[in-house]
Amino acid sequence: MIPIAREVRVLLIAIGVALALIQYKFGASLFLWLAWISFIALLFLFRDFSRLVPSEPLAIVSPIDGKVLKVEESYDPYLKRVGQCIHLKQGVLGEYNIHSPCEGKVDNLWVISPVEPTFSQLALLLHTDEDDSMVIAANLQSIFRHATCSISVGEKLGQGQRCGFMAFSCGIVLYLPASAHITIKTGQSVRAGSDKLAEFVHENSN
Repeated sequence: MIPIAREVRVLLIAIGVALALIQYKFGASLFLWLAWISFIALLFLFRDFSRLVPSEPLAIVSPIDGKVLKVEESYDPYLKRVGQCIHLKQGVLGEYNIHSPCEGKVDNLWVISPVEPTFSQLALLLHTDEDDSMVIAANLQSIFRHATCSISVGEKLGQGQRCGFMAFSCGIVLYLPASAHITIKTGQSVRAGSDKLAEFVHENSN
């Protein structure tokens, strides 16, 4: 059976039961077959497969399935510093799950943009045991975009751990320290929780 994102699991079960009851009472029809095909498509869109996390403690992995839009040096409006910035675009066909890009504690949560207070965002500040900090910010300006976060401030996240749900075709921005080493390129496709985007760099690291 396809593993389904828990945020929509109950809804999809209800839809499946409703379709089964309709078929039992009224029999099969062209409309019902189309409804079943649409239901199977929804199961595919909201899948939630486990990911193989790289065994690199300082690695920063992709939080979403999608594509790298841009890599640049930019001002971080959350931590008020200049650093590295990676722009990602979520894939249209999912998965729609958010994974933690690094191991660390959630030090803060934002639900509005510090630059444009009228814009909705979901942003997390992650602080690692090695004293590195980074921000992951989701752009939710469109009414068709939705995000939920299953963690709270003070909670510890593992590298690549699933920590939320976001749809549809949202944009993500990662704000990294200026010292971070970027390992991906613009236009590259990435998988959440598995593909390495960058790494934290320390003076004593090899």
